[in-house]
Amino acid sequence: MGEDRPVLHWLQRKWRALCTARRAAQEQNPGGLLRLAHEVRTLADAARRVCPPERKLQSRIRAVHEEMDKLAALAETPEFRRLDPTRRQQLRKGLVQSREQLLRVMGQVPAPTRLLQ
Repeated sequence: MGEDRPVLHWLQRKWRALCTARRAAQEQNPGGLLRLAHEVRTLADAARRVCPPERKLQSRIRAVHEEMDKLAALAETPEFRRLDPTRRQQLRKGLVQSREQLLRVMGQVPAPTRLLQ
């Protein structure tokens, strides 16, 4: 019985490594990046509506929105599939950071009224 445990631990490590590799591949594939880009674009739309009309902030939000449109168009091309995995990982990290920044900005927007709805 004691001899089976190293084999069981080895199998568990291999299974976890396989799951991690599949998750990473799924996050980096064009479909996953495209979904994330659409999510960031939707957040940019929402941020544009709720954020104050400061020129600098609104221009940054507009730039994020335009970049997501460009990324969506790029992700549908065959050249995008040829990008190396490190570039895709960097792109994904940038998308996640953009999403976090938009959420942070939207969270700092003051309420339009003092009354609780």
